[in-house]
Amino acid sequence: MTTPAACYHCSSPVPAGAAWQITLDGVSYPVCCPGCEAVAHAIVRGGLEHYYRQRTEPPAKPATQAVKRDLWAHFDLPERQQWVSLEPSTGKASATLAVEGITCNACAWLIEHRLNALEGVAASAVDLAHHRLRVSWYSETLKPSTLMAELAAIGYSALPSTPDPVQTRLQARMRLTARGLTVATASLAGNAMLTLFPSGGLEENTPGLVAGVSIALSSAAMFAAMPFFCRALGDLKRRQPGLMVPVSLVLVSAYLASVYAVLHGDGHYADAIALLVTLLLLGRYTALRSRLKMLRQWTLPAFATRLEGVTRQASVQEAHERLVRATALLAGDCISVAPGQRLPADGTILQGESSLDTSRLTGEPLPVACRAGDDALCGALNLENPLLLEVSRAGDQTHAGSISTAIRANWQARCPDAADAPYVHVWVPCLLAAAAVTTGLLWGTSQAVDTLVAMLLAGIPLGLSLATPLALGTTLQQLGRRGAWVTRPGALLVLARKAPVTSHPDVVLPGPRAGRLDEVQAMARLAKRCAQQNRRIALGVTLALVGLAASGQLSPLGAVSGSAISVLAVLGNTQRLLGRPCASKETHESHRA
Repeated sequence: MTTPAACYHCSSPVPAGAAWQITLDGVSYPVCCPGCEAVAHAIVRGGLEHYYRQRTEPPAKPATQAVKRDLWAHFDLPERQQWVSLEPSTGKASATLAVEGITCNACAWLIEHRLNALEGVAASAVDLAHHRLRVSWYSETLKPSTLMAELAAIGYSALPSTPDPVQTRLQARMRLTARGLTVATASLAGNAMLTLFPSGGLEENTPGLVAGVSIALSSAAMFAAMPFFCRALGDLKRRQPGLMVPVSLVLVSAYLASVYAVLHGDGHYADAIALLVTLLLLGRYTALRSRLKMLRQWTLPAFATRLEGVTRQASVQEAHERLVRATALLAGDCISVAPGQRLPADGTILQGESSLDTSRLTGEPLPVACRAGDDALCGALNLENPLLLEVSRAGDQTHAGSISTAIRANWQARCPDAADAPYVHVWVPCLLAAAAVTTGLLWGTSQAVDTLVAMLLAGIPLGLSLATPLALGTTLQQLGRRGAWVTRPGALLVLARKAPVTSHPDVVLPGPRAGRLDEVQAMARLAKRCAQQNRRIALGVTLALVGLAASGQLSPLGAVSGSAISVLAVLGNTQRLLGRPCASKETHESHRA
């Protein structure tokens, strides 16, 4: 019996009749699959062929996870397949898997090539952006555990994707906002083209055509602003009017004025409406993306590898591995954590020595060495060697879980948005009164409508409404980088007014460094000062814009651009005071001095 040739790249047996090969120094060597052939060609073309000449042994393989199919066997049970979608008519099942270890297009190609070669797999597609794998298979031919085992055999850990409901809602809102932003941007581009429309040699029906296009573009922009109208209506029902109430009022007024101006042949305001809606939707999309990023930062591991039958006295070799949900862990359970995985629970290390990256939890930039007997926190990243842990707390009872729960609950209440509400409530009636008086004085002239629309657009309190939320949000990010977590954003304003304190229920300090609460209080005072400066800047810029609009020196389009400038001024001041990574350190030192 002839022994199959060994693959020159990975030393696996080469199938009989395989045509894959790699040429090195004029000599052709066989390889076992297209993946090895592609990788070998990439190494040679990159000038790294010395790797093959100088290596002393074949590369390490992903152990024997492919044969440990019982690790994923419980995913084959019908009561554990809520994550699988089944089509009874065709017998085809489909699911989304979260895959760890994906880094580039080559990983996606390897995963899809390996799965598509399995009997029973209908299709597979990798989402590189979110590290997700969408796969379809025939349930009578293939089991989910086989898919996961095959992925583990090529070095990729895959588990059922269990999206967080809060993140799912945010993603849906982001998609809706992105569609609206596309419509608003198209309306803005259409208005830009409309301004370039030739004015000479027009047919008699051209003015009517231009008027119709203008009204259509304005209507498209108003349709894209529908989320703002819904938000304003909800705020009015709750009797808590926020920023969207004056924004909706200004948009409706500008739209009606634009229709009136078009019908009377006095121009239109479609460009100003489209620009305002585009800027608002862009800000909304950025805010949603920032909130989603914050939530993903506190997303804890969903699964854990539990070792059944292991105690402090038992041997690990006698254990039976079982993949379970992290929320199903109990105090006293033993779990294994491989390198590159995050700890799914708080616990005590029973076996192993490694380094843990706790920067997300404590703000400490350097890895922390750990060994048997040391305590470890959920969410820490295992960097070097496998660890065996005895669980002490799991799920929301863990240190990271309690912080995550508090942050999610308090941030859903939109605490920062309400901080500037009193200033907005005072500003809006004053703006409406000033606009009414100015319009009354100019009524009957050709500038009356232009002045009214320009004043309303210039007086939108965008910068004023962002003064405190920007200061608090930036401060919370800076504190989070240093390992100090404030679960309720409004607590910063309370801390800024207090004398030095030794503890606070809304401030979590996982790190061991002393004096960090003093830094939190110093940063809170700086955030308060930044918010006050932001309000003064926004109010000054907005008053200047309203004055220019009232005097007829500012067009509606220029008014919208001026409102954007007020927002940029607030952003610049916030970045100047709070955006630097060393801001908290400098503030703490000045506070102590």
